[in-house]
Amino acid sequence: VGTPLVEGIVLVNQLLIGAGLRDRVKIICSGKIISGFSIVRNLALGADLCNSARAMMFALGCVQALKCNTNKCPTGVTTQDPRLMDGLNVPSKTDRVATYQAKTVHTALEIIGAMGLDNPDQLR
Repeated sequence: VGTPLVEGIVLVNQLLIGAGLRDRVKIICSGKIISGFSIVRNLALGADLCNSARAMMFALGCVQALKCNTNKCPTGVTTQDPRLMDGLNVPSKTDRVATYQAKTVHTALEIIGAMGLDNPDQLR
């Protein structure tokens, strides 16, 4: 929609509630979801789930060289060049991404538990 994430979630959530459609529409947020806190914040604001792209790219080893579309990614993450792809150790990156995701979700659940809640759905 082109609205900053936090304001966008609040606006869309309230519009859907006002139109009586909230129970029929899921809100998926994406944008700078990098920690358990950002997940909890966005769920509390009305999102039903969070998509994390940038954080996963960092876990893969992305250094934001801004060369994604040039086939010259220095870390091998976004290239088809076999020379550059050698820099990407897939088995170790697989573990890094899985560990990052698991720890991020664990942190979000710890925050939710610290709030005295048993389930993320109770944030609403």
